[in-house]
Amino acid sequence: MNPQKLIATVATLGAGLVATKAISLAWKGITGHEPPKAIDDDGEISIVEVVVFAAVSAAVAAVVRAYIQRSTSKWLSPADLTKS
Repeated sequence: MNPQKLIATVATLGAGLVATKAISLAWKGITGHEPPKAIDDDGEISIVEVVVFAAVSAAVAAVVRAYIQRSTSKWLSPADLTKS
């Protein structure tokens, strides 16, 4: 396996975990309750809230993934690896 892809994958997973925690904390701070989860089917959460949370989560995940992939490819470019 390509080491650059492996490092990018590990970095993306780590950043994803941090981003998920940050989104959850921000959601709780803004709305005053826990973010919606798949098992929350008690009727207390509106569909609008679920859709907004999903959209925000997906947008943050896409930005984090793009940033990490660009950063790792810049940091581990093949030209840099052949110089050392």
